[in-house]
Amino acid sequence: MNENRLPSKITTQMIIGAVLLFGVISAFMLNYSLFPVVKNPALSIVVDYPGTDAETVENTITIPLENQVSTIGGISEIRSTSEKGKSLIRLDFENDTNIDVKTLEIKERIETIINTFPKEVRKPRVLNFDPNEMPIAVISLNATDSRSLGELRAFADSIVKKDIEGINGVSKVTVSGGKIKEILISFDIRKLNSYNIRLADINEAIYFNNRTSTIASVEEKGGLYQVRLKGKFSKLDDLVDLPISSPDIGKSITLGNVANIQNSYRDEDSTYRVNGNQNIGIYVYKKYDANILSISSEIKKTVSHLSQDGTKFDLLYNQADNIRNTYFNLICIIAVTIAILFFAAKKKGNIDIPKFIGTILSQLILSFLLISFIHFILKKDFDLLCVLSIYLSFAIWIVFYFNFIQNHTIDSIGEKKLLLFITPSIPILFFPGILLNNTVAVNLIRMAIMTSIGVLNNYIVYKYFYQNLSTNKLDKFPTIITIPEKSKTQSVLYEPQKNKRDLILNFLLIIMPIVMIFALIQSSKEVYFNVEDDRIYGYVELPADSNFEYTDEIVQKIESKLVANPNVKDVISQVEPSHAFLIINYHKSFFSSDSIIPSLNQSVGRQNPAFCYFTKESDLGRMKEVSLDIVGQSHSDLNKSVPKIANLITNLPGIHEVILNFKQPRNELQLDLNNRDPLLQNSEIGSFLRTVVQGSVISKYNENNNELDIRVRASKEFRDSEKQLNKFLIKNNSGEFSSIGSSFTQRETLSPIKFFRKNKRPNLSISVRTDSYNPNTLLKLVQNSSQTLLNNNERIELNHRIEKLSKSNTNFTVYIILILLTCFFFFIIYTESLKTSFIYFCSLLFFYCIFASIYLIIFKNYDIGFHIGSVIVLISLLLHILSNFPEIKRQNTIPININWDFYLVAIALFFPLLILSTPELNVFKKVFGLFMISLILSRFLLIHFNFRFANVFEKVLSTNNISKISGGKNVRR
Repeated sequence: MNENRLPSKITTQMIIGAVLLFGVISAFMLNYSLFPVVKNPALSIVVDYPGTDAETVENTITIPLENQVSTIGGISEIRSTSEKGKSLIRLDFENDTNIDVKTLEIKERIETIINTFPKEVRKPRVLNFDPNEMPIAVISLNATDSRSLGELRAFADSIVKKDIEGINGVSKVTVSGGKIKEILISFDIRKLNSYNIRLADINEAIYFNNRTSTIASVEEKGGLYQVRLKGKFSKLDDLVDLPISSPDIGKSITLGNVANIQNSYRDEDSTYRVNGNQNIGIYVYKKYDANILSISSEIKKTVSHLSQDGTKFDLLYNQADNIRNTYFNLICIIAVTIAILFFAAKKKGNIDIPKFIGTILSQLILSFLLISFIHFILKKDFDLLCVLSIYLSFAIWIVFYFNFIQNHTIDSIGEKKLLLFITPSIPILFFPGILLNNTVAVNLIRMAIMTSIGVLNNYIVYKYFYQNLSTNKLDKFPTIITIPEKSKTQSVLYEPQKNKRDLILNFLLIIMPIVMIFALIQSSKEVYFNVEDDRIYGYVELPADSNFEYTDEIVQKIESKLVANPNVKDVISQVEPSHAFLIINYHKSFFSSDSIIPSLNQSVGRQNPAFCYFTKESDLGRMKEVSLDIVGQSHSDLNKSVPKIANLITNLPGIHEVILNFKQPRNELQLDLNNRDPLLQNSEIGSFLRTVVQGSVISKYNENNNELDIRVRASKEFRDSEKQLNKFLIKNNSGEFSSIGSSFTQRETLSPIKFFRKNKRPNLSISVRTDSYNPNTLLKLVQNSSQTLLNNNERIELNHRIEKLSKSNTNFTVYIILILLTCFFFFIIYTESLKTSFIYFCSLLFFYCIFASIYLIIFKNYDIGFHIGSVIVLISLLLHILSNFPEIKRQNTIPININWDFYLVAIALFFPLLILSTPELNVFKKVFGLFMISLILSRFLLIHFNFRFANVFEKVLSTNNISKISGGKNVRR
């Protein structure tokens, strides 16, 4: 094969056939998603310790576990929450951490300490999910017949939840609403005292008589048989007739003699509603790397299988639908684009339409299949960055085509050399982004590599598909998408000597980078992937001592106001004591996206003492909500200082809202022991009071294959008020009864609901909603303003996630300098002339600084769209300037010759994307909006600078040469 020629047709056809085959297979097997999730690998340790307060959980479970796992390598942050009956520890790892290995290591560490926990502590679970993550699906379950919510809840807990948890990729399923059935044993304290029966006697009788166990093995005829003792309760009468020994009367009595045993429902402490109607809610959460589309399909199959007469499932929210709708929107945009190109070509009349459309479709399809195959091999999701890379490859291709192929600036060999030069430059220009955000940079480099592959694919398809199908070997592609020019004119910029214009341009060349850096420093920085969807999260917070009934009453009022809002489709609410979580689906429209939250706030109004707060999932990405951590030495000190700091921040200019990410301590009745009775242990007093007042789950009861709790609790007349505590009698170890009221003194105190820790130190966090400050500026402002409010050893710092997303101005400045210097080195490599490269670089620098300054001054925001778009603008400028290299080499001028057909093709390719895309494609809009604006501005701002290189470079042109070029006249643009 001749080195000047591309591979033969047969070889090319075989390669294209292979790409088609493996690409199609890969496309059907890929995971599809929107933008990549930017977060660190994380694990959560969950430990249940029923019946204990938050402080006991922290001291007994959380702190020992933190100390045990904190020495594991690769942990970037440890956060823990201790609350009533539960400890949750979240471990964030570095980006390159192998989560599977760390899971095994954590489990080994837990095994070494679990034996030191109290026997009531349940086995710790290590889960691969983020407790702060939102559900990927919300299912509503309701009955169309007479079945009660209690029966529906039992069906959801025992069957639906287990089936969905079995789906590959699901990390957690929670059920909300309805009534939870249980077996309630309400004992009469006076009868227990009269029969001289301890509460522990009842608990032991229930626990030890409701067990099935293997007790021995028997050999018979060479075989080994297990002997099992089956003693599980099968009906309520088994509990009623359960014997309990009473030494004082010399005989056993039954449980039914001293207690009332019945089917009951757990005290209502949560509810779930859809648009004000009570239902059963099922929330589905996914694992870190799970395939959402696959999970969604399996959920639909499971729900369809479980649907039966009288049971109705409604999939109220499905994140997979958002993904499907976004890709469908892209397909429609591409179809409209092809249609516009078709009608434009047909109107022109002299275009071979089948070849023209065939070339475009071949480039598009082959790029898609090739990128699909690569992502399948690498086991990566096909996301919107892959689609963006295809679009970017077309943007760079049309710049390359019009500047080189159409104008015949270089020969075929030169085309290939330049193409092989420019394609590696695309990922190289994205590489300095590592300074801003490692995870985002890695994904953008992946996108850039796919873009380079797409550009090469477009060139090869054009050469083989279009040119080889021509009746002659002439390059007729320009006649397909361009209008032939009658005369080719160009403006030549040169100056034989310094004049006022040169001085002004040189001055601007110095000033504009300074202006750009200043605008960059003043702008907010959000190098983060945002995905807009049609849901808003609402949080309703009430004082910590608010009971469920009062909370539910307030939330119902808020729901009714939200449902009346014409922008709202559905309101899904999950209510718990002093707290409610809302998911609000709203009608999408071009105008309501940014105004929906103010509209909701206006509808709800003030609901004192409740605090209602609405947010979007993308607000964190936009940095509109900045989380601050206040770290100290004492929980009690933090609970005093943090509310004061929050009030101070509220009064700062530019602050919209300040949200406390914790519940303030609530009023609590505390019992202080007066003396220590050697015959009565403190733990017995605590266990007795907990069972009397709250109830204790002693065992489990199977009813129709449903597992119900057996709860033991005092009858209602003994739980009316705290005064009843003084009437309780407790049996000591000598068999005598004594008043429990004499063992303690009652007093009211404040007690935290949850204890938060960050990196093994107590901490509380607040969220600040603002669009006037970037995170680092806000942090410095808050630190300076609140110095007098902080206690000793307390400090304020950015939340770990916000800190990773927000980088200093220095990093952004260094990043800009690096990508511009990279462009300068590209010029040197290609031109092999330092002087020419410097002239080229000044032209590029001048344009880029004006372009970036205008954007940053107007929008005051450096986001992911501008981050990508600005790099593509640089690549476009590189190609445009390099395309004129042979002309400049002869004349020392830059021909300003941009064909209007170039703009027509660009508009046809990208205008449908700009006007038809949904909010999920906002990044696409911004990238190609910037690209189109840069094309227009390049006609006016791409200026050739003239410098005298005395004593540095030799003069390139003499006055005589200049006169020859210009015909003795100064030509200006």
